Amino acid sequence: MARVLPLLLVALFMAAPLEALDDGGVDGRVRDADGRPLRAVTVVALAPGEEEPLRTVETDATGYYRIQPLPEGTIRLRFIRLGHDAVEVEVEVPDEGRVRLDVEMARGAIGLEALEVTGERSRTRVRFEDDAGITSREISGDQIRLLPGLAESDPVRAVEILPGVVAPTDFSAAFHVRGGSSDQNLIVLDGFPLFNPFHMGGIFSVFNSDLVDRVELASGGFPAQFGGRVSSVLQVESDPGPGEFQLDGGVSLLAARMALSGGVPEGVEDRLGLESARWRLAARRSWIDQVARPFTEVPYHITDLQGVFEAWDRKGNRWTLTAYTGEDVMDLGRVEQEDFPLRITVDWGNDVLGARWLRALEGGGSLEARAGLTRFSTSLGFVDFDDTRFTSGIDQWTLAFQGDRPVGGGWTLGAGIQADRYDWANFAETGGTVFADDAGAGWSSAVFGQVKWARPGSWLLEAGVRVEGWSPEVGPGIVEPTPRLAVKRFFLGGDAALKASMGRYTQVLHSVRDEELPLGIDVWLTAGEDVPHVVSDQVQVGVETFPRPGWFVALDGYYRDFTGVITNNLASDPNISGDTFLAGTGRAWGSDLFVERSGEGVTGSLSVSWLRAERTFPDFASGQPGRPPITFPPINDRRLDVDLVLRAPLPRGWEGGLRWHVGSPIPYTRPLTGFPLFGPRQTRLGRLRWEGAAVDEDGAADPEAGAGETGVILGPRNAARYPWYHRMDVSVRKTYQREWGQITPYLDILNVYNQGNVLFYFYDYQTDPATRTGLSMFPVLPTVGFEVRLR
Repeated sequence: MARVLPLLLVALFMAAPLEALDDGGVDGRVRDADGRPLRAVTVVALAPGEEEPLRTVETDATGYYRIQPLPEGTIRLRFIRLGHDAVEVEVEVPDEGRVRLDVEMARGAIGLEALEVTGERSRTRVRFEDDAGITSREISGDQIRLLPGLAESDPVRAVEILPGVVAPTDFSAAFHVRGGSSDQNLIVLDGFPLFNPFHMGGIFSVFNSDLVDRVELASGGFPAQFGGRVSSVLQVESDPGPGEFQLDGGVSLLAARMALSGGVPEGVEDRLGLESARWRLAARRSWIDQVARPFTEVPYHITDLQGVFEAWDRKGNRWTLTAYTGEDVMDLGRVEQEDFPLRITVDWGNDVLGARWLRALEGGGSLEARAGLTRFSTSLGFVDFDDTRFTSGIDQWTLAFQGDRPVGGGWTLGAGIQADRYDWANFAETGGTVFADDAGAGWSSAVFGQVKWARPGSWLLEAGVRVEGWSPEVGPGIVEPTPRLAVKRFFLGGDAALKASMGRYTQVLHSVRDEELPLGIDVWLTAGEDVPHVVSDQVQVGVETFPRPGWFVALDGYYRDFTGVITNNLASDPNISGDTFLAGTGRAWGSDLFVERSGEGVTGSLSVSWLRAERTFPDFASGQPGRPPITFPPINDRRLDVDLVLRAPLPRGWEGGLRWHVGSPIPYTRPLTGFPLFGPRQTRLGRLRWEGAAVDEDGAADPEAGAGETGVILGPRNAARYPWYHRMDVSVRKTYQREWGQITPYLDILNVYNQGNVLFYFYDYQTDPATRTGLSMFPVLPTVGFEVRLR
């Protein structure tokens, strides 16, 4: 299979498209006035004098569309895209085959009302008609900005509103999808992965919302083209800008940011053979340390630098460059020792550099190649103890090639090949003793093939297989076939559908960060001699419907199992090789409800998720031979999660957003009781006594010395639950138009009614009676800021 698929890929796309006797239809490409192909153009087919759409499709990344089948005769095609003037064209559709129609769309200030057609055929509708089994939700850049955020908009925190997504605490933007752990989510920027895309140990993400065009989360049922993770795929797409001068910026309580857009002079484009080119550069930095410098030392700052370049040549090729670098720096060595006795230096950051090539094929379909490097590194040092340090890092080199091709009769074929090189190292030392010095490297390879068959308004079928291989420098190799199958059956005139999918997914990467801690940094490693790879078998069924214009409802049920998950062995024996981690299994099952309203007026969504999740590991704390297994709910086992999001126009041109989040209790391990820790002590009389409390020189209890050390007996692992979580956030903003551009002030208020959601419990068994205190998450937190756009 590994040898056949690459040969199939080459033969498939070098050959001419097959001509089958399909029903009548129209295809072509949509470009803007600069000749650049336009993605995400809604194409609506209408009968003469009617407003009820016959069919609705969307252009792909190459600007290509195909709308078929259509009845023979005169048909109106309406082309709609935000930021461009709508275009309507009449065309004669043949009985068989397709007529070619290329369209040019001029830029214009089209509003949302121009997208209103009977039935509200949105991008959600297009995805409903084109995707067989994948559960995928998209959030646009404009929707992200209307969500209340922690100081500023955050594309990753925005996915928390989607069904199946659990974020256990306010203090981390890391998320869990359908019972998976956070390291099982593939997060990619323009097709290139990031290992730890967060600042401040996870409080907010590294993505600058000014550069984000959209985010899309695939939470289940993804086809064979996706691999490398077993839980979800979060795709963040950059916006290359309008191709002319534009300056976007903003100041929040967290940071100041700026994004500069531009194009390439026409003469340079001609010499390079380009049809169009555009670019965007952005920078973000926290500013509190700079403003406070005359008064006090703030030993922490963050920086982000990001850029994207996109060019189309006259042969229909798209060339894209993506770059990102960012870091967090905490330097407590700059603080006087008497002000902060434990002076540490911490830095961590991500780097991404990637290039993509996309070739539009005549007759539909495309070829795509990408190559890049992504890197994550972190270090921890102690200013006053130079013999103590911790470092961790991982590099991933990627080379991939894939494509798809319609071959007639409703069939589309796809295939691809990918190779990744991983290099990682983790080191920990203190007092001259090395506690960890692990490193590894290896090649991950994958080939896939898939077929899709569509009978519009009736059936969709997707089938494929992905073969993943892993060749570490030390340890056994792995070859894991991962088949995928999905089917969708439409009914109610194409306004509703039943779907089902099943598949196997695998990954060789692990993060060994303790997810029960609210803040932390991922420490990555790969499968090897003592570390297994993860395999997950998944099945899901669902129903989707458009009950009325502007409304979409989806209900999914799913089951997943996991083998090869790992956790830290807190009772490891350093004399036993391979005792650092414990391998286990897991499973999760549940259902997700998603209701969305789009159009004019009040819009928004309701997500309701029900989940049961389990993990089974050897019990390192049992003290029994063989370490019997223990099954417990993980930190992300939130049985019920409800997210209500509303967006509404307010008086005098203001816009408002609201999010109300309710979550059932998440698990924790409750201490049952405390006891004094006894230790030997020699008294003045030369006697040896075992004491559990502080004593004086004569061995008598000393009330002034305190109660001494106390041990704790823990209850069953994660058998207790924190209280219910609920929080309401609101935001308001208004855009003021000026001759030079626009300015948008905003106000976000998190936790409007100041709910004291519990983060941790602390138990004190040295008091009589014992006491329990709690540490809460975010209190009521108002933040203000503004955004500026210069043209």
